[in-house]
Amino acid sequence: MTETTLHSIEDIQRYFINNRTIYYFISATNFNLMFVSDWVKNWINVNFIDCYNGRNKSVMIAEYNEAPVFNDIESINQFLLGNKTIVEHIKQSQQKGYQTNAMFLFYDKELEKLVDSLKMNLVMPPYTLVKLVDNKITTTEIGNSVDVPSVPNALVKIKSYTQLRQTIENNDLGDEVVIQTAYGDSGKTTFFISSEEDYHAVADSIEAEDKVKVMKRIQCQQVAMEACATRQGTFIGPILTEIIGHPRLTPYQGGWCGNDINPDIFDAQTQNTMYDYTQRIGQALYQKGYRGYFEVDYLIETVDAHSQVYLGEINPRITGISAITNMSACCNQMIPLFLFHLLEFSKVKFDLDPDWFNQQVKDFSHPPFGQLVFKYTQKELKIVTRIPDTGIYTMKDNKLYFVRHSNNPRFLDRNEIFILRILSVDEYVYKGADILVLFANKQLKGDDNKLTEIAESLIGSVENSVDYRALSDEEYQLTQRYGKRAGFKSSIDTGPESKTYV
Repeated sequence: MTETTLHSIEDIQRYFINNRTIYYFISATNFNLMFVSDWVKNWINVNFIDCYNGRNKSVMIAEYNEAPVFNDIESINQFLLGNKTIVEHIKQSQQKGYQTNAMFLFYDKELEKLVDSLKMNLVMPPYTLVKLVDNKITTTEIGNSVDVPSVPNALVKIKSYTQLRQTIENNDLGDEVVIQTAYGDSGKTTFFISSEEDYHAVADSIEAEDKVKVMKRIQCQQVAMEACATRQGTFIGPILTEIIGHPRLTPYQGGWCGNDINPDIFDAQTQNTMYDYTQRIGQALYQKGYRGYFEVDYLIETVDAHSQVYLGEINPRITGISAITNMSACCNQMIPLFLFHLLEFSKVKFDLDPDWFNQQVKDFSHPPFGQLVFKYTQKELKIVTRIPDTGIYTMKDNKLYFVRHSNNPRFLDRNEIFILRILSVDEYVYKGADILVLFANKQLKGDDNKLTEIAESLIGSVENSVDYRALSDEEYQLTQRYGKRAGFKSSIDTGPESKTYV
């Protein structure tokens, strides 16, 4: 029998519609790849949090009497993949002759071993390679190796404020700097330093590192692009502007909290530069042995009408922008970018030209589409008493009105909003916890790098739709005994820099 080669978008669509393997996406929620079940037969989301109240047939929730207290997303994934209900489903699938594939947002060596023990295929790069690339110091070095410039910086060990000042002066980094540690979570380890007081407030975190990245602070637009490194080359998605540090959405100054598909705010030359740089990075990653999905952040500095594109960071994973990238109008018209990741880890041959695909994405007239990620911004631990269910809403007079249930926002009308609920009523909520994600066919960020009026109105509508209460004495004592996560079962990754589990 002759092995079939997939030559076109239509061939790839048919291949996945008739897919004969089973893909398990194992994560706290299905946020990052919530739409893929629309494209891929036998796609199962193995989740800890049921964002859909049982209405999403692609979601399988682990059954348990009592869940442990989780320290990170990897521990949630270990709990899920070791759950009796999930293991039985995997074994039954294998007994029926299905090849079973495992995918994660975050994973480690223990999860790799667990996947292997269950006789599943891990359709992700090796963890050791992911860990290497995820290092922000390595990111800078990879960019330098393929002439993708970073903001002027120094990669150094910092032991004191005096040494920091000397580093700044020696490298001409200006009066204000941004310091990043090698690894971080949604802006939690990105520090903005303009004074000795700023430094001492975070000195312990900085001085604990073997090496940090000390960057000149610039006024810039922050951009995110996802891509997929394959044997055919690097396939690239649309340009997304990023929403960072909005105080009503995140408690972290450098925290990611949303995106907008709005490439037209950049001239053609700047857009071409971003695609060119992303292709170079994809090639460099593939040469290191890294295959599949990744995301790149860029910082765009405009001085006297000239735009300079700088590499921000590389995230070697599915991220918090994966949902919006793959549900964008251009990917809806062709195929989701993530399908190239699945092809790369399959045995099927394909010869679609990445230059052609990338040109289609660049030339596409992108309608407005964006997302806002809501984190709990207060310091005080509370309990949720009211929150919108997942589904379609409209907004009027700063209030949300439920329209219908839905599993994803792929086919929103112009005046409709999609909300993915993460937290549930009666759950604990702590500083930085993900509450919900909002999608809208609206421009959320303007050319002036500020949120639009409609975005601010959407934020107000959500704030008016979520309520909390203080803890009782008994509940407070429980948190003192077991920590802030006592009784709390939610925690998510929403995007670049470990964009929580949304």
